[in-house]
Amino acid sequence: MTDIESYYQFSAKGRPDGFRMFFFLFLLVISTGCRVLKTERPREEYKTVSWTPRYSYINIPLETNVKTLKRMINRGLSGVIYSDTSFEDHNRDNLMLRATKSDSITLTMEGNQVAYRVPLKIWLRKRFSAGLLGFNYSTTQDATAEVALKFKNTISLGKDWAVNTVTLSDGYEWISYPQTMVGLMQIPLPFISDLLVQSNMQMITREIDLGIKESFNLRKVMTDAWTRMQKPVQVSAENSLWLKITPAEFSTVPLRASFASINHPVSLKALVQLNFGAEPEYSLNPTLPPLKITSALPDNFSINFSMGMPFSRINEMARKQFTGYVFTYRNYKITVLDISIYGQGDNLIVALVVEGSIKGTIYLSGIPLFERDSNTVVLSNLDFQVSTRNALVKTASWMFHSGLVQKLSSNLVLPIGDRLQDARKELGSYLEHNQNASWFTIKGEINKLDPDRILITPDAVMACFQFEGKIRISLKPD
Repeated sequence: MTDIESYYQFSAKGRPDGFRMFFFLFLLVISTGCRVLKTERPREEYKTVSWTPRYSYINIPLETNVKTLKRMINRGLSGVIYSDTSFEDHNRDNLMLRATKSDSITLTMEGNQVAYRVPLKIWLRKRFSAGLLGFNYSTTQDATAEVALKFKNTISLGKDWAVNTVTLSDGYEWISYPQTMVGLMQIPLPFISDLLVQSNMQMITREIDLGIKESFNLRKVMTDAWTRMQKPVQVSAENSLWLKITPAEFSTVPLRASFASINHPVSLKALVQLNFGAEPEYSLNPTLPPLKITSALPDNFSINFSMGMPFSRINEMARKQFTGYVFTYRNYKITVLDISIYGQGDNLIVALVVEGSIKGTIYLSGIPLFERDSNTVVLSNLDFQVSTRNALVKTASWMFHSGLVQKLSSNLVLPIGDRLQDARKELGSYLEHNQNASWFTIKGEINKLDPDRILITPDAVMACFQFEGKIRISLKPD
């Protein structure tokens, strides 16, 4: 005998038949119409976030102006280049000689080689001696001429950012010859030219190398840039949007010269992140890494952008939409009393507290996924969680056909489209207008947006994206 039948027999004494029948039906409705779900709450757990943002390669074109290089070398080489005031020098060569720079040093470039031409004005005094009929006599003659000494220089960059130079003599050419002749004795032009080259080689090459290294002080320029670029830059004050660069390494290709400049482009490998809110935290790494020498520089550029939707905000939105919502299916009806969402690994758990035809907590599980068409984060593969499914099989199998899952799937969305479009618009405008920061000028374009990953942290659901395009940074001189 069931509890209901026993209760009915006990209560039937002294009661009218109609009342007994009504009371029996009432108990029957209570016992069959409202089922209590006994479900186990899925555990709340979060993985350690191990997302590695994509690296960017930023092209930083650097060049040394030929005029600047020429000016520095000419400044180092001026006035008297060589002076010999004794006839007795060089094994009594009977020659005095003074060489003065007569015009600007010129240079031409090809590849990583620079050719220099050093024009000199020559003053010389030659002593001639002769003997006749036992008498010795001597005479001197002065003369002027012009000669150009030529040098070739090979320039390269080392891993330590040092500029390496190798300067060699490339001969000479006479611009004008001395005209003085005494008898059959002609002034020895090859001797004079070789003497000038040999005597001045060390000094001239030293000044040329110093001029080049002063012009190519790449280590100082890039050390300053390396340090300064680590401070975040505000892209938009109105939307509090920040660009953060975390540099990793520099690479370059062998130097290449053009008519007006020597090009030494540098590629920066860095993590570039875009953030809403307060200025991002950063730690300063002052150590400039070694320079990598490579045959080609990559230029694929991406900005990592992530947006967090706190669980407090997610639950606020969900409760506003679903609390009090009445769901009906055939003769069944349930009312949502509360809803909350939390994380379990890569899934989001939806806890739905209901009453009506069933009473208790329904748990569903889904994977957050970015939907490009609507620019929202949706719950993909949303379905009843295992404990809820097992309970529903026993007490309310009609729920599997009720459409509740589809209703939740279509309405439990995280709208991030406006924020995403704001970020893209602000970044695009910033790059297109050749923005000036304190240490650089930046220009570029954004071609596309790629979703990367959805991360579930204890505090928020993080949507991660990459903006891809081209970018160019020009360093400002101090």
